[in-house]
Amino acid sequence: MKLLKCMVTEKKVEAIKQALLDEGVNGMTISPVKGFGIHRSQVEQKISKNYLVEFSPRVMLEIVLPDHKVESAIKRISELARTGRLGDGKLFVLPVEDAVRLRTGERGNTVL
Repeated sequence: MKLLKCMVTEKKVEAIKQALLDEGVNGMTISPVKGFGIHRSQVEQKISKNYLVEFSPRVMLEIVLPDHKVESAIKRISELARTGRLGDGKLFVLPVEDAVRLRTGERGNTVL
């Protein structure tokens, strides 16, 4: 099992969520987050005033998948999130040692 942690722009979330549901992903956690990467701050203009934005608002998707679904999920997320501009986001893949369904005590891939 693997945990995908994806930080993407909010406008990309719905398309990514739908694509993953279409591929048989049964669940995900979606959280609003703020952060910065290589380009720490940027100037945005709102109502004819410039503002320095140090932390960019993003959405983090957390998805635990069986190993055989990981590559296709990475491909779909990358295709849908990529604009080619700064701030498209990041995707991290981490190993998951085990999973437990608290209601029944089931463990492993059956939990997914």
